[in-house]
Amino acid sequence: MSAARPTRASLMAATCLALLFSTVSKTRVRAQTTPKVDFEHDVQPILQQRCIGCHGPTQQMGGFRLDRRRAALAGAVRPMIIPGSSESSRLYRRVIGPEFGAQMPPTGPLSARETEMLKAWIDQGAVWPDSLANDVPAPPPDSGALRLTEMIRAGDMPNVRTILTHDPRVINARGRDGATPLMYAALYGDADLLRKMLDAGGDPNVRNDAGASALMWAVDDLDKTRLLLERGADPNARSGHGRTPLLLAAGQIDSAPAVQLLLEHGATVPPGALTAAATRGSEDVIRLLLSAGGREPADAAIAALRSNCIHCIDAIAAVQALPPLRDALLNLFPPAAGQVDAVQTALRLGADVNAEDPQSRTVLMKAVVADQMPPHVVRLLLERGADATVKTADGFTALDFARGVGNLKVIDLLVKAGATSNRPEVAAPISFVSNNSRSAAVMRSLPLLQKTAVEFYRKSGCVSCHHNVLTAMSVAAARSRNFPVDETLQRKELETVVADASGGYDALMQGLVPFGGGPASVGYVLLGLAAQQHPPDLVTDAMVRLLRLSQLPDGHWQGANRPPIEASEFTYAAVNLRGIQQFQSPRCKTCARAVERAVEWLSHSRPVTTEDRVFRVFGLAWGHAGKSVVKAAEDDLLATQQSDGGWAQLPSLKSDAYATGEALVSLHEAGMSVNSTAYQRGTQFLLRTQLQDGSWFVSKRAHPTQPYFESGFPHGVNQYISTAATNWATLALIDGR
Repeated sequence: MSAARPTRASLMAATCLALLFSTVSKTRVRAQTTPKVDFEHDVQPILQQRCIGCHGPTQQMGGFRLDRRRAALAGAVRPMIIPGSSESSRLYRRVIGPEFGAQMPPTGPLSARETEMLKAWIDQGAVWPDSLANDVPAPPPDSGALRLTEMIRAGDMPNVRTILTHDPRVINARGRDGATPLMYAALYGDADLLRKMLDAGGDPNVRNDAGASALMWAVDDLDKTRLLLERGADPNARSGHGRTPLLLAAGQIDSAPAVQLLLEHGATVPPGALTAAATRGSEDVIRLLLSAGGREPADAAIAALRSNCIHCIDAIAAVQALPPLRDALLNLFPPAAGQVDAVQTALRLGADVNAEDPQSRTVLMKAVVADQMPPHVVRLLLERGADATVKTADGFTALDFARGVGNLKVIDLLVKAGATSNRPEVAAPISFVSNNSRSAAVMRSLPLLQKTAVEFYRKSGCVSCHHNVLTAMSVAAARSRNFPVDETLQRKELETVVADASGGYDALMQGLVPFGGGPASVGYVLLGLAAQQHPPDLVTDAMVRLLRLSQLPDGHWQGANRPPIEASEFTYAAVNLRGIQQFQSPRCKTCARAVERAVEWLSHSRPVTTEDRVFRVFGLAWGHAGKSVVKAAEDDLLATQQSDGGWAQLPSLKSDAYATGEALVSLHEAGMSVNSTAYQRGTQFLLRTQLQDGSWFVSKRAHPTQPYFESGFPHGVNQYISTAATNWATLALIDGR
């Protein structure tokens, strides 16, 4: 839980409320007894006076609209209002303070009464009467357009030609969410089919309900892009998400020819394009955009730092002087991979080594949470004046964050720099199950996992890897081994995941990841859908397309930094190649090569953490690498098994259920017998450490990425990683039954 990264400026203005899942709230808002809120008299005036100017009929910053009920509840890329849960509603969390970025509205905070009214309205169910919905009913899709779309997707050219001959009006008819068959020809067909449809009267400038055009869907194919432009496609069309064909092309790999073509046909450089190219490290595209007048030097330079493209920064600076990049290091960490040259360049460009983010975390705090942060980078920061004694608003220091990772050399540097620890040690629960068995352990964990998966989505409005996808995999595995599962909850969970993915279709088609995180979130969702035997459809096609277009030339993907679940490029490569494998269309010409590139990258890259090693085994096994290569990866993982039979996430940490469960599942996937000594030792570790409530406890290591709320799973702020650990442990025990 991806695509060009938005700029820092646009994250505050253009995406407005979409940063709310960046950390745990420092204070919990207590429920208060509030009279029943009336939307018309109590809430609508607040929205009209304070919000509609940026999120109304004339403009929708970040694609978010608050003057229509359906749009407001759906949000932009993800839901902004969660009926019944203000604590997890991004709309509310953004207006109560600056903890998650610039406080909204930008003209000044709401009054205490307005804030409380908004909170109460959401907690009471966000009731928005039909009479005030202001929704515009969408016309129904044309049945002929739907049929033609399916024929195009299936490659049924004889029937497509028949329709083009006898009923050409359907080419521009309204299909799913307003998309026309011509748009789907731009997506699925070749240039010849697209030409035939244009010759038959196809209009290249018809847009779907999200404002996307055929050109936006075809911009990764040079021949189709050229054809559409020659037939009058608008190169400056802008979607509801603020995307243009040039912005989409700039964020893709090897896109210089397409960018050049768009510029030749009159495309203007939109905000974010230069930063999108810098995020990819595309120096040639950057130069094209600069020559066409593109200017966003600070944001683009910071994006280039993250991609470690120093030549990109030089190209930008040669055209326009860079302002001091005070916050460059805040944006560089984490993960930054510790490139010392990028850090040195950021310092040269004016980065403040003691800058703080909205959560009062310093550069040093953000650097030390990276699993593989080289000590010499931390030493450089300290030498340049980073203050190791600064505390967050919660009283935590860089040393507290570093101890969560366990990098002993970094910890030693911080201690020598005067850092002290204020975070109490988390006492692990000790109410373990006695005389545990595999079957009993699985029967104990499954009900808890299924129940909390549904509750998590209800409160978050977001499909998660830890609660939803991994639970779907656990339930599917349990059913295959004849464990009883709650079929009602399973069906509800599948409906939830499918509906959530379907609602994100337009975002996916415009290079955005609707599930949060990066491309790996998309890969994980595909794994969950595959486990539940969901058939390929337009939405899974869109997810596979996003994965293909976001893959880097050497075969790997970049992503978020949410250790351990999403902090490893090995994880990204493995889950994404598997998602492509499971849902690729037989007509996808580049899917097989995308998988091959990922396998090549996994074969030659050196793992460091257990997460790296586990997903290297997964990816090589799924990708059908040579037996000797897979065996070497297995041996590398086996060599890190601890004396207690478990695995630790990092060498400096203790064994836990997360690392142990995923290690066992990956080894079994690669062909290891569950009767092997190593597997038996691992399962015994899991059986010894299950708690009476059915869970396994693991302490979190990541900076929180979403507001804290109770999902019903035990362990408070550690519940998300503990849920993932419980799923991996359950999967391992199901395999070993």
